[in-house]
Amino acid sequence: MKIDTENHIEINNRELKWFQTKHLTGDLKSRSVKGGFSTMSAQAISFIMSTGQTAIMARLLTPEDYGLVAMTAVVTGLITTLGNLNLSVAVIQKDHIKQSEVSSAFWLNLLALAGIALLIILISPLLAYIYNEPRVINISLVSALGIFIGSLSIQHDALLKRQMHFKVTSRIQFISSFSSLLTGIILAYLGFGYWAIVLSGIAYPLVSSISVWVVCDWRPNLKFNLSDSLPFLKFGAQVSGFDFFNYFARNSDNFFIGKYVGSAGLGIYSKAYSLLALPITQLRGPLNAVALPALSSLQNNDEKYMVFYRQYLFLLAFISMPVVIYMAVFSEELILVVLGDQWIRAGIIFKILAISAFIHPVLGTTGLILITSGQVKKHFRIGVINAVAMVMGFAIGVNWGIEGVAASQVIVIYLSILPILYYTFSNTSLSVTTFFKEIAFPIAFSLISGGVMLFLKYYFHQFPAILLCGFGFFLGAIIYILLWYSNPASRKKFNQVLEIKNTFLKKG
Repeated sequence: MKIDTENHIEINNRELKWFQTKHLTGDLKSRSVKGGFSTMSAQAISFIMSTGQTAIMARLLTPEDYGLVAMTAVVTGLITTLGNLNLSVAVIQKDHIKQSEVSSAFWLNLLALAGIALLIILISPLLAYIYNEPRVINISLVSALGIFIGSLSIQHDALLKRQMHFKVTSRIQFISSFSSLLTGIILAYLGFGYWAIVLSGIAYPLVSSISVWVVCDWRPNLKFNLSDSLPFLKFGAQVSGFDFFNYFARNSDNFFIGKYVGSAGLGIYSKAYSLLALPITQLRGPLNAVALPALSSLQNNDEKYMVFYRQYLFLLAFISMPVVIYMAVFSEELILVVLGDQWIRAGIIFKILAISAFIHPVLGTTGLILITSGQVKKHFRIGVINAVAMVMGFAIGVNWGIEGVAASQVIVIYLSILPILYYTFSNTSLSVTTFFKEIAFPIAFSLISGGVMLFLKYYFHQFPAILLCGFGFFLGAIIYILLWYSNPASRKKFNQVLEIKNTFLKKG
């Protein structure tokens, strides 16, 4: 009896450790700042590794190799997004959770993604027929295995984030990224071609799943109760609905290019897209990882919620906008340095897509508002409308090749800014004016620094690409920082960034 009692106490303590969040709100700012810096540090290392992997593998592989994998990814990713159910988001967002709910969510997620993996296996011959490319079948079969492996870590990762254990999740991300990097480079060097890309994608979820089970000692019950998972399912399904349509909208360009242009053209386009998205994702990822649990914990406190969101929006714009401008100005040079001569056509695609990437990260924060405040129906509707508009744009743009597809994305995104903002901020204390006020200085100062970098590029174009990129980054960064000291209003905003840094140093 004593042993049973001790085991029962141990289980209860374990549940309290992973489920309760009241202890987080007392020092939320410090936790958010430290979590953000921990995640950003890990992302910075991950960015360096990913850039190195891209630079090496792009020289060992061909655009066709990347195009073949992208053909499969556009469909497998779309189906997986729908089957993910986003139960992990519900676990993070919900005020109170219990063991039976999280266990049921775990088993439901596992069954759903196992079904998705089976579906991908079954439709792989159809994909090969659509693209007229038999190699797509085997790629799909292996990709399905990766989807199932990834399902094993979803709820454990959600519990770690719910408790704001960002140092732990950052270390796991680093280990997983390094394993993926090593796998890809070794296989590419050994001549495995497109399989180097496919199998490096399997290495990440495999290592990540093993790691989270080691560091998170929560274990699911063997019982599955659908009624316990219904609240999570209702919330997560609508988020998944948005993600499905959003993914469809963002990736149908790959389908149109793969179908009507071919694997080589798709390889050029997808590599330009992924190279541009790499630093943006590394910057936005840590901020979103911290903002989701933080805003969820503040959902019943309107004043603190809005203050946190505005600071988050400003910080995201402060970091992402000058980076995108720099990459747009030196797009051709970056392509040469990172990818090599065979990818030179990607430079113009890179530059066009950078126009949409300039505003997209901050526009994407509207989804965070709707999720953390529980307005998932609005979130879903935006996803549907945006998907229809984006697919129509791609269908028209593909008539002008990969450049036309890239330009159509820019047009649709900028036409949708005001409708999305007005719809998201209706019935909230935020406004469109407030949104643009928070990002006004980053927009202006990024564009000015971009003009200076263009001047440098024009007069020193004869410099080697790597030197031009380095000088341009150094000059652009100096101009951007100096502009923040140019007037009292901008200095006041810049102090927010310094305050975050000082908070981290004090508490870290």
